[in-house]
Amino acid sequence: MMHHLDTRSRLTLFVALSAVPLLALALYSGLERRAQAVDVGRAGLAELAALAANHHEKILDGARQSALALAVVADPLGTDPRRCQDALKRMIERSGGWYEAIGIHGADGFLFCGTPGSETRSDVRERRYFRAALETGKFVVGGYQIDPSSGQQGVVAAHAALDAQGKAMGVVSVRLSLKKLQETLGSGRPLPRGGQLTLVDADGVILAERPPAEQRIGKRISNPRVAAAIRTAGERIFATEETDGTRRVVAVRAVGSAPEGGAFLHVVMSAPARVVFADANSVLLQTVVGMVLAAILLVLGAFYGAEAMVLRRIRDLLGMTNRIRAGDLTARTGFTHEQEELSQLGHALDEMAQALQKRDVELKRALRELSEQVITDPLTGLHNRRYLWDFLGRDMVRARRAVLPVAAILFDIDHFKRFNDKWGHEAGDLVLKSVAQVVKHNVRGSDIACRYGGEEFIVILPEATMQVAVDRANKIRRGIAQMQLMFSGKPLEAVSASFGIALYPTHADSDEALVRAADEALYLAKTAGRNRVQVYHGAQSPF
Repeated sequence: MMHHLDTRSRLTLFVALSAVPLLALALYSGLERRAQAVDVGRAGLAELAALAANHHEKILDGARQSALALAVVADPLGTDPRRCQDALKRMIERSGGWYEAIGIHGADGFLFCGTPGSETRSDVRERRYFRAALETGKFVVGGYQIDPSSGQQGVVAAHAALDAQGKAMGVVSVRLSLKKLQETLGSGRPLPRGGQLTLVDADGVILAERPPAEQRIGKRISNPRVAAAIRTAGERIFATEETDGTRRVVAVRAVGSAPEGGAFLHVVMSAPARVVFADANSVLLQTVVGMVLAAILLVLGAFYGAEAMVLRRIRDLLGMTNRIRAGDLTARTGFTHEQEELSQLGHALDEMAQALQKRDVELKRALRELSEQVITDPLTGLHNRRYLWDFLGRDMVRARRAVLPVAAILFDIDHFKRFNDKWGHEAGDLVLKSVAQVVKHNVRGSDIACRYGGEEFIVILPEATMQVAVDRANKIRRGIAQMQLMFSGKPLEAVSASFGIALYPTHADSDEALVRAADEALYLAKTAGRNRVQVYHGAQSPF
């Protein structure tokens, strides 16, 4: 049948058949772009959950510091009820509405000091937060509860109260305001259309929700897939189907780490799948439309162009598409922008390749920036705790394999809370950033410096001897002591820090044990008078 066709028809048929691989490549590229757009949509949802989780981490950290501050003075406060009441009242006033009630209970559950709204029932001993705080001696966060006397809803943060010998003699409890949790949940960041941001406790009971849905507060998450993710304390993103048949994408992020395992709270960010993947579907649609247009232009060019010109230009087009298929997004046809059909097709393909190249560059840059944000403390510019454990775990494996030492220097700023109370948090931030600069000026390229939490910092020194670690800690200590800081035109008082040092494998055989040993040495430095360097165990005299 081919011999009945004229040259133009044969050329048109040839180009049409040649376009099949091109269209398949364009579809493949479109599907890849859609997959990338899907990842971007999921990452955006996960980022919203992460931002909300980080915000509530800070809220819990503030509650932990408040409860700990009361815990260490609970014994003397208990001997003076009036003074105790005044102290608790001031703490509530300074909380900015975050604390609704504060109480100090004895180990028998008896309330010997508390603000209005504190639980007074003797069966407070049956509260899970009370038992956990008393048994672990650590900071805990209870689940959703309703106070039987006032009827107020809340979630309680608690810490074991300590006597003069540092032993647990009761529990300090701080009830956080659900209203404040609701007001600040996800504030400052718009949610995707149809999105829902929810804060739940460890049992999946809803504490706050955006958009607000008060009738759901105090009720459990109904979706079994989400409830399972909360029970396993996972940080994950997945698609699930609601009871009404709506398909949603859900990101779950843990908030806080409970002493007995799991998380204190969870952030659940969800949005309709059609909204999350709207850009991805648009990309696929654009690719299909582009494929159709490209096919039409190719056929028209073959039908109306001269044979030699058409064939030559088709070879150029195929060469360019093959380079793109091989991963070279810089490939261009080089055709001039003329009205002739194949020139238009070549220009369209160039624009598509340029758009692919630009999107590839933007995606790589976004991934780099996101990765850097995940491992960097935004205030000090140092690495954060997450990066510390990733780095330290890898370095310990390398050190164990090569039989090399690893030193850990853990230190915190002396009397930082008192400093913060006197000058305010902006001055405190200035001190933290200035201390971070001193640390940066006194570490090697192979060292890792992190903000461990609050006013605590940690420096890991691979392949460092004990003497090198002691010398480095003293250099940082002297650098901090020599800082001359100004705030609001006034000089701040001198800043000092206490240091604890531990060495692998001398003092510990794992990363967690190494940091724990450095923390114990830091505690000895504090009790020995502060502003000094203390080595773990055998060398307990400060350097």
